[in-house]
Amino acid sequence: MLDYLTQEEKYQFRKANDGKAWLGFLTTWAMIIASMALVAICPNVFTVLVALLVIGGRQLALGILLHDCSHRSWFSSQKLNDRVGHWLAGIPVLVPMSFYRPYHFTHHTKTGTDDDPDVGNIRDYPISKQRFKRKLFRDLTGQSGVKSLLAMLLYVNTGRVGNARAMGQQKKALTREQILRTTLINYRDLIVFHGSAFTLLWVLGQPYLYLLWWGAYLIPFQTISRIRQIAEHGAMPELSSDDVRMTTRTTLARWWERMLFAPHFVNYHCEHHFMPTVPGYHLKQLHEMVRERGFYQEHPHALAGNYREVVRRATQG
Repeated sequence: MLDYLTQEEKYQFRKANDGKAWLGFLTTWAMIIASMALVAICPNVFTVLVALLVIGGRQLALGILLHDCSHRSWFSSQKLNDRVGHWLAGIPVLVPMSFYRPYHFTHHTKTGTDDDPDVGNIRDYPISKQRFKRKLFRDLTGQSGVKSLLAMLLYVNTGRVGNARAMGQQKKALTREQILRTTLINYRDLIVFHGSAFTLLWVLGQPYLYLLWWGAYLIPFQTISRIRQIAEHGAMPELSSDDVRMTTRTTLARWWERMLFAPHFVNYHCEHHFMPTVPGYHLKQLHEMVRERGFYQEHPHALAGNYREVVRRATQG
């Protein structure tokens, strides 16, 4: 499949641009801060709802930044990918890099199989409209959010290294000492980051703004994440295949959809599975090049025109 590109083109697409990388973090956090500032300056129901929606979308953006840093492709420096990705992307949304990297690499090597840690999110699609509405109801009433929060605190951060054994990175089961050490490090980092954030808001006289973060996490973030997961791998011809075009979809997001479901070009997901080490900020250009060369010609199912179309395909069961 890589025959769609020359060796030089592959090299250029994989080349990191630190300016674009830092800009991705800057704009994401600027939008979070601006949303909180809006509520502080003009507190009312409307501004709170806007802030929750924007912050929920930016929490997904942080997840995408963590994702790209886990591939060590976002920055040119391995240390920046590891440290900035951990502290300014993963820890804010309760996912340490030590868990996410092996977890996500298993997704790439085992896509759609029983060993894929994400397969449970998309295995049943397409589903009925009624079943999909029930899922959205759980998201919008905070039920999914509470479940996710407990999973992050009681599973992800308690010494597990996401499916590392399936990747061959952990030849033996972790000892109690290793589990305890990892757990303490993870909780230390969570307390340092979130404690510092709350303290800063307290010093500024706006401690209640911290609630916006968790309100966004519990409700809009869950709904946004669900739609994004469906768009990437849901209701495709096959769950598992050597051809990424049979298992993975690219969605041509509209501007407002990019704000919510497709930050940092994550909507070009087929291209990401095609070349996983290409930084997100190069994926649009990669998409345009391979599409022009016939990449999707016999695989129209691997493209969706927008997220409404994704939901329509996913609810035809």
